Amino acid sequence: MIAFLMTSCTSVRVASDYDRNANFNTYKTFAFFKDGIDKAEISDLDKRRILRAVEAELLAKGFTKSENPDLLVSIFTKSRD
Repeated sequence: MIAFLMTSCTSVRVASDYDRNANFNTYKTFAFFKDGIDKAEISDLDKRRILRAVEAELLAKGFTKSENPDLLVSIFTKSRD
């Protein structure tokens, strides 16, 4: 039981990266970059959770989802034991 509790308390580290010189005020629409997301080595459930969270944040910031986007969003994952 103690071993289970110790391993369930590991933290998740999240990092993000973007072009600091980009003027994001000029972007109004977004879509997810399917090729990049398909390569993420996590479960489909976790992918959906991440994509829903990202989408919610972008919508809250005034972006709209589009088939012809100004901005493509991708995710990359890495795990370790």
